[in-house]
Amino acid sequence: MKSFRTKSYRRRYNIESYLGLEKQTNTICYCRVSSPKLRYDLERQVQFMREKYPFAPIVKDIGSGRGYKRKGLKSLLGRAMRTDKLKVVVAHKDRLARFGFELIEWVIQQIAGEIVVLKQTNLSPSPELTNDLLSILHCRMHSR
Repeated sequence: MKSFRTKSYRRRYNIESYLGLEKQTNTICYCRVSSPKLRYDLERQVQFMREKYPFAPIVKDIGSGRGYKRKGLKSLLGRAMRTDKLKVVVAHKDRLARFGFELIEWVIQQIAGEIVVLKQTNLSPSPELTNDLLSILHCRMHSR
């Protein structure tokens, strides 16, 4: 049986792994805005998540949805790799990533996790493509 030591040098054992008990699903809420100017929107997202999942930890990010160099997203994916049955909750699909959402969703599904999008917007391919192009142009024009 594996053990680890605390700061006070006491030995701790993981009894659940020894007994073969199934781990509970870990729920994490993820909120993101693209710039510090939108901090009020971040607080609104956090409040919305707290209403839906009052005991779930909330990961907050301020940064572009285009790239993946966000501290919160990296910690979320790292936690997904270390934990069984991770449930990631986002308000909108684009809050997790503007592009590549399907890839992140696939990675989390491969480790028996899931992504829950609370506000689904089902667009036909034409408006979705238009929104993607406008998003790319906006990000290119306003990026540093």
